[in-house]
Amino acid sequence: MMKGGARAHSKVDRIVVPARPDALRGSSDVGLFETDEPTLFLVDGNNLLWRAAHGNRAPFEAADGRDLTPLFRFIVLLRRALGTYGLFAECIVCFDGAEAWAERLDMDAGYKGNRHYENADLSFMGWLPEIRAALDCADVANVELVNSEADDVIATLAHRAEVRPVRILSTDRDYYQLIGPTTTVVTPKERPAVVTEQSLCSRYGVTADQWCDFRALAGDVSDGIPGLPGVGMKKAAALLSGGKTLDDLYVLGGDGDSSARAVFDHWDDLSRWRDMIRLRTDIDLSFAPTGRPTPRLPSPSAVCAELGLLT
Repeated sequence: MMKGGARAHSKVDRIVVPARPDALRGSSDVGLFETDEPTLFLVDGNNLLWRAAHGNRAPFEAADGRDLTPLFRFIVLLRRALGTYGLFAECIVCFDGAEAWAERLDMDAGYKGNRHYENADLSFMGWLPEIRAALDCADVANVELVNSEADDVIATLAHRAEVRPVRILSTDRDYYQLIGPTTTVVTPKERPAVVTEQSLCSRYGVTADQWCDFRALAGDVSDGIPGLPGVGMKKAAALLSGGKTLDDLYVLGGDGDSSARAVFDHWDDLSRWRDMIRLRTDIDLSFAPTGRPTPRLPSPSAVCAELGLLT
């Protein structure tokens, strides 16, 4: 397995902002709100593909019997999310590069170590080239940088957006650290939901600024971060009450505070886990958002037909 996880493409940087073919031109939101800047709608492409391949869905087959479900459902989920929360938005889909995990694996060999691909059915990953082609022909910008995770590219784009409204489409809770007055996270479920500053604090008892500290304490199974023994989400939130950080708990533990002593004793691990969770906002990008809204997505069937997959 490559360091970047299961991949189905070559190790090349890829940034596409294509022209929309006449065959798929349809209704567009361009010009509807000329005085407003469109929302920047950033999509975690790998996360969305996983949901497309593993969510509850009826199979979709081509005329020759090929299973087009991952591609078809990817467009369905993206179209639904944009139709609900991104009708006037500039959409950019970001994918993990082939060596995307290398930097964090150097920090901790256990990073995403629980994701065992050897015996898993990863055939859906083979649809990545067609998915990127589908995005191209639907005039949706898409980015894939060899050495970068989609998370870090998205974090960098969100950081540079400043006051521009940003919505991030993913079920990955690492993005919660980016939530703020103008940035929210949309979950790509059958009925997409939005996570805001208020709902984040209400559900977890911490703020976005505390999220990396919180996950380091409580652990994150999906990323192979164990957290402190015996500390779950409730206890982690209690330790961070009042706006405290890991650094505050380290000082308290060193001063003899029994509730914070474990933080002091496990400081090296906790600080490393926090660094792994913290998304980078300084990725070197050779492009910038255009500030123009993405035309409304065509139907999945129209995209598949345009790619010649239904004949």
